[in-house]
Amino acid sequence: MIPRSVVAATTLAFLLAGCGSPIVKAGLSRFAGTPGTATVQPASGAPEIWLTLPQRGVKFTMSLLEQDGPVTVWAAKDGSQVVLRNGFLISTRGFGRDLMSAEAPSLATLTSGQAHQRSYFDLDGTDTTIRHSFTCTVEPGDKAAEMPGTRHVIEACAAEIGTIRNEFWIDSAGSLRKSKQWVSQGVGYAAVERKLD
Repeated sequence: MIPRSVVAATTLAFLLAGCGSPIVKAGLSRFAGTPGTATVQPASGAPEIWLTLPQRGVKFTMSLLEQDGPVTVWAAKDGSQVVLRNGFLISTRGFGRDLMSAEAPSLATLTSGQAHQRSYFDLDGTDTTIRHSFTCTVEPGDKAAEMPGTRHVIEACAAEIGTIRNEFWIDSAGSLRKSKQWVSQGVGYAAVERKLD
């Protein structure tokens, strides 16, 4: 298994290295350590999310491992990780055919119903990174009752590999309470839900 510290450092490096801010550099420095030593682990009592992989029939909790502004890294007990930006899935590690990175819309774009472009970068069977560019539209959903007090929105996207439908439940504070988002052809969708106290 790849140590959590190595995975987290690599993930944040790819996503945030271009920022060059002191905050980002300070956050990355926390992952320093010898290979095989998990120097960074979720703190006791750290916020948690539920993550479900419907295609694999599994559901498990993930704990907040690291945060830099709107970007949060969540880790499961087996070392697998997801990275969210304002609740939008932008990277996974430890799931096999991972989502290496993604260019996701902003929450404002989603709530305003604007058409937009979205890109996913995942791995093929030879560990080559492939870019998939989607053209997306936004439409109101009809599943708000599944999460009382939220608005259900569907992001329908089409690309050369086919179509995907991401779903989002947005609460009254304008935050993502729950979502079902595409990961890759090898993983399918991931459902992410905030775990409330």
